[in-house]
Amino acid sequence: MVSARTHRTIRTVRRRTSKPPTKEAGRISADELRIIPLGGLEEVGRNMTVFEYNDDIIILDMGLQFPEEDMPGIDYIIPDIRYLEGKEKNIRGVILSHGHLDHIGAAPHLLPKLGWPPVYASRLTLVLLRKRLEESNLAQYLVAHEITSASEEINLGDYFKVNFFEVTHSIMDALGII
Repeated sequence: MVSARTHRTIRTVRRRTSKPPTKEAGRISADELRIIPLGGLEEVGRNMTVFEYNDDIIILDMGLQFPEEDMPGIDYIIPDIRYLEGKEKNIRGVILSHGHLDHIGAAPHLLPKLGWPPVYASRLTLVLLRKRLEESNLAQYLVAHEITSASEEINLGDYFKVNFFEVTHSIMDALGII
């Protein structure tokens, strides 16, 4: 019998070691949208999803996850971004949905590794992100674009048109993304 803890560990290892299908394997073509969750599924925290179409990549959120009781010595867990290694030049933007740490907390660790792609977020979310970056002396590298209205539309690369809508959440300036 497998305990819940063992089962969770197996799932985590499987997620970290499995790689999305590649064009070389003949499983997906260049003209297919790939949605790659790097965290945030089946867990609370570590929210990060990659959307890739041809050579355009956009990222939704860069969150961290707080450790469980059985993880002494671990301060937090961030998404595994190995899938993006070598694709940094294709990242057209990072969109942050709101300012909770499970959606912006990993940004000080991941933005430098990804070559500081532009970040799109509402005013409060950007203020909270800048504060996190200041704590690491990285705020001067941030390329930020404020979403001033939920009716705003942005184009990222050749293939992504992004729209927003207002959502009710426990933090102000939360946005839904279309």
